Amino acid sequence: MNVKIGMNMLLWGIEITPEHIPVFQSLAAVGYDGVEIPVVGQSMEDLRTMASACDDLGLARTAVAFVGADVNPISPNPSVRAAAVDNLKKAVDDAKFIGADILVGGIYQAHKVFSGKNPTEEEWNWSAEYLRTCGVYAQKSGVRLGLEFLNRFEVYLINTSAECKRMVDQVGLDNVGVHYDTHHANIEDPDISLALLNIQSVVNHVHLSESHRGTLGTGQVDWDANFSALKAIDYQGWLVIEAFGNTDPDLAAAANIWRNAFNSPEEVYERGIEFIRARL
Repeated sequence: MNVKIGMNMLLWGIEITPEHIPVFQSLAAVGYDGVEIPVVGQSMEDLRTMASACDDLGLARTAVAFVGADVNPISPNPSVRAAAVDNLKKAVDDAKFIGADILVGGIYQAHKVFSGKNPTEEEWNWSAEYLRTCGVYAQKSGVRLGLEFLNRFEVYLINTSAECKRMVDQVGLDNVGVHYDTHHANIEDPDISLALLNIQSVVNHVHLSESHRGTLGTGQVDWDANFSALKAIDYQGWLVIEAFGNTDPDLAAAANIWRNAFNSPEEVYERGIEFIRARL
């Protein structure tokens, strides 16, 4: 495998600003190849400052975006669906601005917005149309989109790797692929080897995230199965650690993090990179 190791900055909260540059410095010092920055409407100046600091440290960037109820691409309200396109295009612009060539996340529907029913064909097609429109826009900027299948407690449109591949195939763009996350796969995909084998042609990003969102190797994710499968498909791309804490109330509420499954952020990123290197 030809991979790069990254750290998702959500461990320090939803809104990442130049105040977090010392964290970038610490991550570079222990050997990370890059950082994953949530693009949530920061000022252009803040984004520029962070990108410049990363350049100085030799850190590449990936980006993650979020979709709220007011910009839900599967809303029955056409104006909300139109706003969803504008929202994702802005995230693409911000990702490009910080030097990220991939934007990932559960961007196909609003997070934790449920109908109480199974997804309809109309909702599915609304999402596909929106993703195709935004995918074409991103393609012109040299940005890829990674669709992260999320567990049933967070979304209802796409919960498994197979469903995600079906959406990617329907969108039909080379720059739109499956974002595989070990936390969600641990809940929704019973056979990790088969799941990764089935998406090998379209997987374009990987999150390494423990079952309890804490330090890698201290939860219930089957890491041997995941790394064996990634090697079997000769995955090429980013391996990004994603962990969440409860210091940011908004993030804690969104991810249902009521306790920290780690002793410190340093534990997460220092032990995490050692954990990955040992398995590579």
